[in-house]
Amino acid sequence: KPSADLAPFSSHGAYGYKSKITDEIVIPCIYDSAGEFCEGLARVKLNGLYGFIDITGNLVIPCRYEDALRFDGGMAAVMEEKMWGFIDPTGEMIVKAEYDYIRSFSEGLAPVKKNEKWGYINRRGEVVVGFEYDIADCFCEGVARAKLCGRSGYIYPDGKVAIPFKYDKASDFISGYAVVERNGKQGLINRAGEEIYPCECEYISLPFRDGITTIKRDGKYGYIDESGATIIPCTFDNALYFINGRAEVQENNNRYFIDTMGNKIQER
Repeated sequence: KPSADLAPFSSHGAYGYKSKITDEIVIPCIYDSAGEFCEGLARVKLNGLYGFIDITGNLVIPCRYEDALRFDGGMAAVMEEKMWGFIDPTGEMIVKAEYDYIRSFSEGLAPVKKNEKWGYINRRGEVVVGFEYDIADCFCEGVARAKLCGRSGYIYPDGKVAIPFKYDKASDFISGYAVVERNGKQGLINRAGEEIYPCECEYISLPFRDGITTIKRDGKYGYIDESGATIIPCTFDNALYFINGRAEVQENNNRYFIDTMGNKIQER
């Protein structure tokens, strides 16, 4: 998460930092670009190369990298000679720059790409899941979304299949549920891989709010609960999520609120 009471700003095409509290300029505008502070350091660009400054403006890691991501968990991804690796807050390369691309660490592992295939490394730089995937995303709620032979599924941190590769598309899990797609239609699965709602919708919204979420089926919106049961039929032209037991819907150009039973709420 962003840290420090400094915010990047630009003036005459250059970037520096202001106090979020007083709006006073703390670090002058000398950079080509400037990112938010994370873990006490901010990514800056100077003369086409990236480095990191501390909250006093000291350049603690020189601008020598072709690209860089922000610090997260004491590590930042950097590109050197068109290859990616990880550095620590002192600038020491702790994972050798030998990957075509890398994503951030999540739940102890980072997806890395090498020779057009994706695998995973741990924070020591050890390969823990081999390079066999067409696409690999960050771990979320104990599993990671990946693609193999053109099909999407989910794996565990040890590389074992959590949910088979049988979908055209798949989302990250949010509070135990994920949206999946097959033949252009969306459905909903739980962490066990059970399809609690079949792939028959144009759209399913996550996360659930008040135990309810919005779906779009056959051009109309309605609502399902966490078991996948339709609790309010798909009859609306538009439908927003529930907040405190009420949701705004649109029907024949008329907008009004409904309760969780689908009854129209009479405005006072």
